[in-house]
Amino acid sequence: MSNEVLKRIYGKGKFVYLTSPDEAFGPGSYKVTLEVTKADASEHIKAIEGIISKEVAEQHKLTPNTTSPLKRANKPYQDYGDVVAFKLHSKFKPKLWDKNQKEIGPDVAVWKDSTMRIKYKLNGYDQTIGVGCSLYLLSVQVVNLVKGSSQNGKCSFPKAESSLPAPEEKAVY
Repeated sequence: MSNEVLKRIYGKGKFVYLTSPDEAFGPGSYKVTLEVTKADASEHIKAIEGIISKEVAEQHKLTPNTTSPLKRANKPYQDYGDVVAFKLHSKFKPKLWDKNQKEIGPDVAVWKDSTMRIKYKLNGYDQTIGVGCSLYLLSVQVVNLVKGSSQNGKCSFPKAESSLPAPEEKAVY
C-alpha cells in the first residue's frame, strides 16, 4: 500500500547532495539531511508517524492471525533535542530555485549550512527492512545559499615535494 502526502519543510542543510548525486555507495542519489527546529519539526514527525501507523494497520488487515510484532524500518529523522534532522532523498535531480523564484543553474553548487525550503512526498512502505516511511525530494528553494566547490577554494597547505622513495624496478623473469 502506498500512502502519499505532500509537505513543505524549512531548515538548514547538512550533508547536501542537491547539485550532484552522492555516488559513494553505488548508483547516485540526490539527498539532503535537513536540520529543523524542534517546534517546526512536530507536524512533520506527526505526518511520518501517521503514515507508518497506516502501513502497520494495513499489514494487520492482510495477516490477521499473526501475533508477532511487525519489524520496523529506521525512521527518516533523528531527534537531537533542540533540532530534528530529516533525511530526504531522490533518484532524480530535484528542481532548485533561489529565494527570488529563479531556477538555480547546474554550475552552482549548494553546500551545507544553506537554508532551504523543501517540497517532499511522504511514502509509506512495507519491505523486508520493515514497515516505514521515506521522504522523497521534489523541489528545493534555497533561501540562503552557501556556495562551494570540490576544493572549497585554494589549498591551505604549502606545495610539498614527494618524500616517498622511488619505486623499485621489478625483476623480469
